[in-house]
Amino acid sequence: MYEQRLCAFVDILGFRELIGHSLDRPHLQQQIRQLLREVVLAKPVWDRDSPVDLIEARLRDQGVQDPRSEADRTVARNAIAERGTNFSDSLVLSVKPEAEAICRLVTSLLFLSRGAAELGHYVRGGVCQGLLCHEEDLCFGPALIAAYDLEQKVAFYPRIVVAPEAHEAIAAVDMAVVGPLASYIRTDYDGERFLHFLSPHAMDLVGAFREEQMREIRRELERQLLSARHCNPPRPKLIWLARYFNSVLKEAPVADMPSLPIYVRHRPFLKLV
Repeated sequence: MYEQRLCAFVDILGFRELIGHSLDRPHLQQQIRQLLREVVLAKPVWDRDSPVDLIEARLRDQGVQDPRSEADRTVARNAIAERGTNFSDSLVLSVKPEAEAICRLVTSLLFLSRGAAELGHYVRGGVCQGLLCHEEDLCFGPALIAAYDLEQKVAFYPRIVVAPEAHEAIAAVDMAVVGPLASYIRTDYDGERFLHFLSPHAMDLVGAFREEQMREIRRELERQLLSARHCNPPRPKLIWLARYFNSVLKEAPVADMPSLPIYVRHRPFLKLV
């Protein structure tokens, strides 16, 4: 029943607050719904919009003989390779350790991280490789426990931490559409590898306008830092986010965008780089 899979367990931080704000805001409800639908890219293919027809049309354009049969086989392969489950503020995504499936998992997590940041919220999670049973209506196994423990005990900050075995599988993937997946993983100051969701390449990959998105994320982060300015010591999660944001901005500047300050009670700005 168990099989080798890459498994990601992810929490959307502050999800309860986000849902509370959505009660009288239909537009926000739609944003949350769309985010979760789009993110669960690892959802079984048969739950997507006309997957066989879309794949058949693409294969026909490529001159493939008998595109319908090949489309059916592609859907069947992907249905086995990909799984996604959403409950409350948590998601479990898993894929077979195959290049295309791993690529979809990474891009799903990038999309989730960026989409949540646009809403002023962030994600924390863990990605592991191991034995897992993940079917349409249930998920269990050592890989899920390991991913959950990584999210709870290691990630700590708003980051998706990647375990060594999972990183090895991800780093081995280099596809023309996305380039080397290793470029979307970054090593943190504590030695943990995490998903580099603010990478300029990652933003391009998920169809964002980097300058616009960075300004939006900075605006929300600065608002949160201002709200927490009387906390002493400042909140570790916000400090980490400010450091991460500023380090990305230093490596790939955005025109006229200053680095983020953090407020310390009764003291002037402390800029983190």
